[in-house]
Amino acid sequence: MPLIRDIAPADYSVVEELLHSNHLGDGRFYDPEGLDVVVAELRGSVVGVAEFQLHCGFGHDEGREAHPGEQTFILTMAVAHTDRRGGVGRALLAEIARRAQEAGHTFLALVPQDGADAADRQAFFQACGLTLYGPAGPGAAWGCPVSEVLAVKGTADAAGE
Repeated sequence: MPLIRDIAPADYSVVEELLHSNHLGDGRFYDPEGLDVVVAELRGSVVGVAEFQLHCGFGHDEGREAHPGEQTFILTMAVAHTDRRGGVGRALLAEIARRAQEAGHTFLALVPQDGADAADRQAFFQACGLTLYGPAGPGAAWGCPVSEVLAVKGTADAAGE
């Protein structure tokens, strides 16, 4: 099980490379200014990262019915290719959901990044309990109640995933 913790300045170069290797970064110096960021550590190395905004109003102004209550918005998630399918992504998502719940937020939202791995990203988020809401297409929003992500994580833990 990975250790999930807040990012530290010593992690910036590793996170920059991790994002770049997942086609999510531009290869420039990583600067998490204004973001909430957690990393996943296995065997003493950072193998995953998630950028999010704990307090976010995206969707509220549009009056989306599927957007109840306060929400947390996930901007980016990346896991090292060698450590995928080992629970790292689920652990990152569960930590964000836990923090959202502690902040009194009831909903997680995200827009899966486009690109070569888009179908895999969407399959991962769907397996974690998130679903498409609103019109389908590029830039489509996904989300679910925080409680659903925590329930899926609990089920995965009980199954030994």
